[in-house]
Amino acid sequence: MRISTLITMYSLISFLSVCFPTAEVYIDPWVSLVEGLAFCSFFLLLCDYVCPNINQRELFFATKKTSGVKWFRIRWLMVFQMPIVALIVSIATDVTAAVGIYCRWSFMPHFAKFWLRLIQIISLVTAVLSILQFYHLLKTDLTQRRPLLKLIAFKIIVFLNFVQGILFWVLTDIGVLKETDTLTFADLHIGIPNLLICIEMAPLSLFFLWVYSWRVYVKNSHGSYVTMDRPGQRPRLYHGGPIGVHAWLTMIKPSGIIESILVVSGRSGPPTDSLGQDDRVDNQPLNPNR
Repeated sequence: MRISTLITMYSLISFLSVCFPTAEVYIDPWVSLVEGLAFCSFFLLLCDYVCPNINQRELFFATKKTSGVKWFRIRWLMVFQMPIVALIVSIATDVTAAVGIYCRWSFMPHFAKFWLRLIQIISLVTAVLSILQFYHLLKTDLTQRRPLLKLIAFKIIVFLNFVQGILFWVLTDIGVLKETDTLTFADLHIGIPNLLICIEMAPLSLFFLWVYSWRVYVKNSHGSYVTMDRPGQRPRLYHGGPIGVHAWLTMIKPSGIIESILVVSGRSGPPTDSLGQDDRVDNQPLNPNR
């Protein structure tokens, strides 16, 4: 659910940018924070696919001959740095824009935008490379879950925004799009691009609905089963509450992401600390077809 809210937040931020063009420079940077949080949720989803038991996740990666716990922790860090960097960059953008040293329409190195955007790009590339390495290692375990298609659906939003930005820049530079009596500078550079993003989110939301299907979570949709690490336990039941209110409340709670960041920073113990020597290692991914 956290991943799918990227569509909603992207549309909302773009809509606010259209309504308040003078505040767009302060609103738009927060898209990167939403993207970072969704990216972390995507990584946690992949982790859940390969090892649903959180307490045995590091033991699962310890069984991989080509990697190990250290490899897993490094990839974890490479992903969860993204929302931290995005938060810092978003705050820095608003502050530098307020004091007049950001310069929304310039990439010259003596303006803050150049350096903040560079930091943001490095953070994004680091997180994406980590996800791709994670997928490459666990490709056989994740095949039935179509993780690459899920990643494409996730990143196509950013890709469309990037391509659209280049297209508008070229059309403006060669004079195809220019200010008229009915088109202002804000219309060309803020209003129309953000309006197009809002429109593009409609078909993309349908694509998300297919890629991140809810059907695999419907009880008995793929047979009744019990988790491998706790044989004999009761079959899983719905815990979403009336019209899924509990699920929605859990989705907006930041505690899961914060705890994951604390684990990486060493301020929280690793998930395997509470395990004994006799605990079993569940290294089999959950098969949606069984």
